[in-house]
Amino acid sequence: MNNMLTLDEVKNFLEVEQHVIEKFIQEDVLHAYKIGGVYIRFRKEEVLSLKYDVLLKKKKSGTSGSFGQRLWDFWRFNNFYIISALVIVVLVYWFLHTAVTS
Repeated sequence: MNNMLTLDEVKNFLEVEQHVIEKFIQEDVLHAYKIGGVYIRFRKEEVLSLKYDVLLKKKKSGTSGSFGQRLWDFWRFNNFYIISALVIVVLVYWFLHTAVTS
């Protein structure tokens, strides 16, 4: 039974809401299994395959996003480095300015 996942595990793993999983089931993209008529389980292999497909689609759609969205993604990923570089530039300027005026 360790090759089966629960609905909550699939939602967390795929990072989608329950209605998206229900849509996958209706479209026959993902197969669900009922155990005792209550608990829905999913094959781990199918979920892994679907995860790869979902990530691939996100990656393809992400490259054609608007300029603002791409800029925001760049900032979110690199904000620490940008701020660090600005702090270093300000400190170097301040150090050089105080060394010259002294």
